[in-house]
Amino acid sequence: MIRCFRSTKFIYYIISFIGSVYIWMKLLWINNFYLGGLFAIIWIIAIALIMNSFAWIKMKKIINIMRDDCNPEKYLQICNELLSHCKDKKSRTLLMLNLSTGYLKAGDRDRAQMILDRIDENGKGRRGATYRASYYNNLVSYFFLEKETGNVIASMEKLKIALNNKKLSRVYKNKFLCSYNEKESLLNMTNDIYDGAEQLFNDVLIRENHMLGKVYVKYILGIIYLHDNRLCEAREAFEFVVKNGGTLFYVKMAQKHLKKMIEIEI
Repeated sequence: MIRCFRSTKFIYYIISFIGSVYIWMKLLWINNFYLGGLFAIIWIIAIALIMNSFAWIKMKKIINIMRDDCNPEKYLQICNELLSHCKDKKSRTLLMLNLSTGYLKAGDRDRAQMILDRIDENGKGRRGATYRASYYNNLVSYFFLEKETGNVIASMEKLKIALNNKKLSRVYKNKFLCSYNEKESLLNMTNDIYDGAEQLFNDVLIRENHMLGKVYVKYILGIIYLHDNRLCEAREAFEFVVKNGGTLFYVKMAQKHLKKMIEIEI
């Protein structure tokens, strides 16, 4: 994570170098060369952990621009700037996954596809397992936007395999499993099967802490209410999306539904 930000990377190199040299020289002065080297290594590791925590805090603040402010444009601008300066492969993968999410939420299918095509989902270890699950989760979302049902099903199978990776942490497995269940319900809805959908998304809405998630769920609930001819509830859901959705693509979709509903009433 440190390598995503030039500032944290620069500070890490400076503090770790000065501190390790000082510690090593201090212990070398009392003729303890090996102990100096050991403490210098411990210092470097400790600074790396501290700076990595600061980097995660910075990244969460950036992500919250979209999750809480519903502003994918600003979020994408920052992520693109970070990507342009980032050389580390793992950090670039993380930034590209974030970019693909941003473009999907902005409704920019072409750029979302361009970014997804550049991502290598075959990373190793726990981080690789997380990135793979995130990649297929976003790929399913992309094919939903493209209304390519066959590719949705195929990508969901790959997402299911990624979720069964033993290296995937329990936290991320639960997160992506919830997303998988939502997408499975959306897939059923495309086949005019709405059984259990309202309950599922109402449960998601109760658990959701961020405005982005609430807007997304309200939009889906609006679609469900329209299907059931519950026009007052549908209108309320779409109006919530328009009011709170910022520049998310759900806003334009909700506005279209509201316009059609007004035309029908007239």
